[in-house]
This record gives sequence, structure tokens and C-alpha cells, in this order.
Amino acid sequence: MKPETIVPAGDGHEQGMPMGAADAGAAHRAQAADRKDAACEAFDPSDWAWEFLRRNPHYAAAWRASAPRRLPIVTLADGTLLLRLRRRYPLAEHWGLYVLADPSRRARDVPVFWLPTIARRTIRAGCRIAASPTIAGAFTLARFTAARSAVIGVDGIPVVSLKGDGVSVGLAARGWHVLTRPAAITFELDAFDDIGAQAECIKLLQRFSEVDDLRKIGRSPWASDERLRHTLTALDGKSYREIAIMIFGEERVIEDWNGASRFMKDRVRRLVAKGHDLMDGGYRELLR
Repeated sequence: MKPETIVPAGDGHEQGMPMGAADAGAAHRAQAADRKDAACEAFDPSDWAWEFLRRNPHYAAAWRASAPRRLPIVTLADGTLLLRLRRRYPLAEHWGLYVLADPSRRARDVPVFWLPTIARRTIRAGCRIAASPTIAGAFTLARFTAARSAVIGVDGIPVVSLKGDGVSVGLAARGWHVLTRPAAITFELDAFDDIGAQAECIKLLQRFSEVDDLRKIGRSPWASDERLRHTLTALDGKSYREIAIMIFGEERVIEDWNGASRFMKDRVRRLVAKGHDLMDGGYRELLR
């Protein structure tokens, strides 16, 4: 089910502000600075998806009305963050999540647990707990040089998210009931027309297990994606002119804004429209 569509405001604000967001205008303008933060340089598709979702005022309202507001996340001995759920949260599932995450927290500052049904960069595996990590084919999570967070839903299947610089992959590890113990992993491929993407996920897992420095993984084209950065800017801007200044610079806007060419204004309008589309459910496409 697609989240509700946000209607452009008609209360005196220029287009680009969603209905019901006037009281959050200051927060939105502060969020505009996110794109300049060094953290954006490492964003992967799931991070960009979260950046658009967390700006949706309907999502923010759902989070404020939700329980629990503080998730019982523990840190395992190997540094993996783990959330174990005793029930499902249908409201969160509506947005594609196991549980609602705090929308005031930007990507990589808070664990965001996407359902593997929409996070298609998730590889499924059957796992068997091994007596020792020296057994052939056995792995420990600590072997994966990546930022790791895991959620265990009511089905008992751990879903581990591994993040590097602009890249991420999920591992749905059926049978890996004790994540601090080594396990032998057998990958399960399905959907014949999607085997190429699944093979890429396995290759990324392999790279995570072989390097001692995440910088050696290599950067993804998603990292520091200028189009998405500009779209976030458009979504956060208070007016079209303000958006244009943040993207093109004040000097160029002074020269071109009232000129004969409509390129700049049309570009901003398209970015605003794209931002609302991604915020209103299009973020799911970033997860595929």
C-alpha cells in the first residue's frame, strides 16, 4: 500500500512546501544542510531512501504516535547492533519497515530496518551453526568489515545489514540463531531473472569479508549522487528562489532568475516534483 500523497500548500508559501509542514519549516531548512555534510558522501541507496521517507510529514506523525519510541537495540560483543522483535508492527510495515525509526535522525545516525520484501539488495541464505570458525565454509559476522545491524522478526530469521562507503547489502540468515557464533552459509538464489543482482550481492559480501579497510571496497555511483542531493535540497527549500540559490549559487540566480530563459525555474520545479514523488512512496524504488 502506497503512503498518502502530500498536497502542495496554498497558504502563502511558494510551492515546494508540503501541506502540514509549515510548523516544521525550521526543521526542514535545517535538514537542507544535510547534503553538505560529509556523511552524505557515504550514502548508499537505502540511506537515500530513508532521507526522503523521514521528510514525509505523515511518516513523522506516525512515528510520534507509535510505540515503542525507544527501540531495545543491543550491541553484541562483535559490535553488531541487534534488535529482536516479539511482534509485528503493521504501521511500520506500511512504510516498508520492521519498526518505525526516528525521522529526526539522518541516515547512518540511526539503524533503519527495511523489510527484505522491499529492500531487494538482500540475499537469502541457509545457515548452520558451526562448532568453530576454523571449520571450512564457516564465518563469523565480525569477519565482514562493515557497519553491521541486525533485526530478528517474529519469524526468527535474522536480517543483517552490512554497510560500506556508498554500498550496502542485506543477508537474511535463516538458521543463524546465535549471531555471535560462527556459521556455515549456503546462499539461496531465486527469481531466475534477478540472478545477476543476487550474484552482485554475494560478490559484495565476499569483498566485505576479504578487506581490512572499507575504503578498499570502492565507491558506488550512489555515493554523493548529485541528482539526489539536489532533489533533497528542493524538498527542503522554502521557496523556488531559495532552492535555486542553494543549488546554483546566489550570483547565478541574480543573473538568470528573471531572465528570458526558464531553464532554472523549470529545473527547480522538476526537482520539487521529483522530491515529493520520492517522499510519497518513490523511495521504495531506490531500494530495488
